[in-house]
Amino acid sequence: MTDMLRGWRILLVGGSGGIGAAVAQALLAEGVDELITAPSVPQARADRLRTEHVDLSNLASVEALAQRLADVPLNAVINCAGVNGNRRLFEGDWVARVRREMEVNYFGMLNLAAAFGPALAARPGGRFMTLLSFLSHVNLPAMASYCASKAAAHSVLQALRAEWAAAGVTVCGVYPTAVDTSMSKGLTGTKQSPQELAREMVQALVDGKETLYPGEAAGAIRGYLADPLHMQLRMLG
Repeated sequence: MTDMLRGWRILLVGGSGGIGAAVAQALLAEGVDELITAPSVPQARADRLRTEHVDLSNLASVEALAQRLADVPLNAVINCAGVNGNRRLFEGDWVARVRREMEVNYFGMLNLAAAFGPALAARPGGRFMTLLSFLSHVNLPAMASYCASKAAAHSVLQALRAEWAAAGVTVCGVYPTAVDTSMSKGLTGTKQSPQELAREMVQALVDGKETLYPGEAAGAIRGYLADPLHMQLRMLG
């Protein structure tokens, strides 16, 4: 264990998934003073770990969590929550699927920002980090509505950066390509491990970065910026 996060108190939302659980373990390994997770993190045990419950898609639930944590001087909020229906746009019960993806991936992040923004702004050097996707920039038709929800979250993250600039809150978007979790089990090709991604996220948090393109995403974003249309055509298969 190192002490890179000594003195930090962090709220991690979405810690039960593959990436979130890896982030929780990385935060604990780097010496975070207090880690609050919602929901619980599988196999994570530490006296510095506290578990809460929240329905991220419900603003009242998120505001209630903020009230319960009102006495905790949070240094950072990390959002790893996300859902992916893994369907083409109009496949199956598409209306319910699209709404669910937007409720969690877009409105969930917005609810978290609205409820915890004041607390982060009240302390010097507050951090707000959210896990997005390289697919925030381009649409993969096999998971079209997921991509759309991440694009919406990417856009509002830019607005949050402007809203909180005067208060000194650092807003960081994380844009990985494929990560080796259940969400990407149908994808082929190279996948970054959740543990490697988590280490990069923790370092970006400490460094105060505003964007993180981890692993192969660093090269992918250069290709996208050089020729966005070509990248989108590649996604069409």
